[in-house]
Amino acid sequence: MSEKKKILFIAPARRRPPDEEFVFKMGFLNLPYLAAVTPPDYDVAIIDEEYEKIPFSSEIWLAAISAQTPVAPQAYKVADQFRRLGVTVVMGGPHASTQTDEALGHVDSVIVGEGEFIWPNVLTDLENGQLKPLYDGGVSNSLNALAWPRRDLLKSRFYIPLTMIETTRGCPHQCDFCGVSKFFGHKYRKRPIKDVEDELTSLFSTGFRHRASRIFARLGLDLPYFLEKRLIYFIDSNFAADINYTRQLINILNGLDVLWWGHTTVDIAWDDDFLGLMAASGCIAVNIGFESLSQENLRSMRKSFAGVLQYSEAISRIHSHGIGIMGTFVAGFDGEDISIFDRIYSFVLENRLDWALVFIHTPYPGTSFFEQMERSGRLTTTDWEKYDTLNCVFAPMGMTDQEMERALKKTWKKIFSLRSIRHRILKRPYIHPMFYLGMNMQFFQMVRRWKV
Repeated sequence: MSEKKKILFIAPARRRPPDEEFVFKMGFLNLPYLAAVTPPDYDVAIIDEEYEKIPFSSEIWLAAISAQTPVAPQAYKVADQFRRLGVTVVMGGPHASTQTDEALGHVDSVIVGEGEFIWPNVLTDLENGQLKPLYDGGVSNSLNALAWPRRDLLKSRFYIPLTMIETTRGCPHQCDFCGVSKFFGHKYRKRPIKDVEDELTSLFSTGFRHRASRIFARLGLDLPYFLEKRLIYFIDSNFAADINYTRQLINILNGLDVLWWGHTTVDIAWDDDFLGLMAASGCIAVNIGFESLSQENLRSMRKSFAGVLQYSEAISRIHSHGIGIMGTFVAGFDGEDISIFDRIYSFVLENRLDWALVFIHTPYPGTSFFEQMERSGRLTTTDWEKYDTLNCVFAPMGMTDQEMERALKKTWKKIFSLRSIRHRILKRPYIHPMFYLGMNMQFFQMVRRWKV
């Protein structure tokens, strides 16, 4: 019996300065999805370089690498080393999908778009010595045939104890800086409800694990759910884009006794019935991209559906259901000066956002914002490692790039100061204080090392 050919699925490390390290680490699903559609006659493994050394060896038959833009330089180094050993290398993901010529300088083949549906063809071609330099997975019309990811290949000890689930792909909005629509398309595609239900019930037994769990949860003590790993993170770009579909998902969650969170737009705040259903099913958080406190900026980034004037009321309505809010903001629009960072911090504090981050407006390759900055000559670097939303990679108009980077770090330090954490998390009415205190303290430990 011949030995199985070895395939390594590799997530290269994101090279960060030592003072940007924090403990909360989440797994990923893109490589487990590829592993799921790999025939069983291959020997497969997933390597996360953040935690384990890549076993460079000429015995590897195929190295499959996925990388977002700030990880691309390290991904290329990994690819180059494998190719020197005579190993075939394939690369996919958002960066390779938009910078295919660049990637082909380091790999044998590039997969553009969604790789799960074309991956078996790649393997067949390689077996026959007919590997093509480019495979266009595009955007599938349906998620009906989406295989369950091989989570068993991820080493759970490396990550926080939660289960990542994907129920939809695509986003109908076209925000100028977002690569999601470019990669997954604007069509909102949904997995069959029965498929999601089967996956969830295979991961979580129905009913209560411990009767005391819900009692503790009502007191704001979610510890049993953490210990029993009954936490779900829905990675969909917008978990509630189709309310009727989401209501069906919530009915499933009601019978599982889990805690969960996901990404939504702010407009869910105006549906009290829906918020009540979310809370009753175990929703402890929604991640909302507020992006800007200026309606004009929202309009310029094609996100005018979010109403700035109603943000505070929306937050209050969501909070009233015991659901926390993880808010994200983007700074560096042309009409802004350095004072925008103080305004965002004041907004976070006044509205007691349970967790919040501010990012620099970053022109990722493939987005309309990148094209705009490139066309106007305002890109200052294509050092992809700097495309991490903490570095300014274009020439801003209302401040210098150094001023923006310093102000960003100062704002993070203020948001995750002990004073801010106490005000936002440890004052009544409490909203899952154990969960949010842990999240905030991890960032406190990180930003206290920043010298700004």
